[in-house]
Amino acid sequence: MATNKVFRVELQCTYKEWWRYNVELQCGSFDADGQRVGFTTTRQTVAEIGANLPSAPDKTSYKKQLLLESVPCHEARFLIYIIPHTLPKERRLEQTPPFDIKLRTWCDGAEIATENRAVNQWSGTSFEITLK
Repeated sequence: MATNKVFRVELQCTYKEWWRYNVELQCGSFDADGQRVGFTTTRQTVAEIGANLPSAPDKTSYKKQLLLESVPCHEARFLIYIIPHTLPKERRLEQTPPFDIKLRTWCDGAEIATENRAVNQWSGTSFEITLK
């Protein structure tokens, strides 16, 4: 018999220009037979893609930390999208190195992993994490 667990992902970023990115976290929750039993999502939209903001908006319009939990399930697949809406002011690649985000994962309230992921300033990033 399969046991149901609640999985959680937390994304944190201290990069000073984090405001230039929209972020979306999605989670598909699946039973032991692979059937989807739930879907959750959260997003942070600071500006429309291509907005080319000249400076950071009010700090209350974006968060440095985002969380998403699954519904009780056997397996959870998290999709993380980090998409720039405003490109860097610098135009030379050597002046715009990737920055890190911290990704923490939990199962039933117990932390199971912490890792850093690099984000390209020009293209952003997307990735999937499967937790069982």
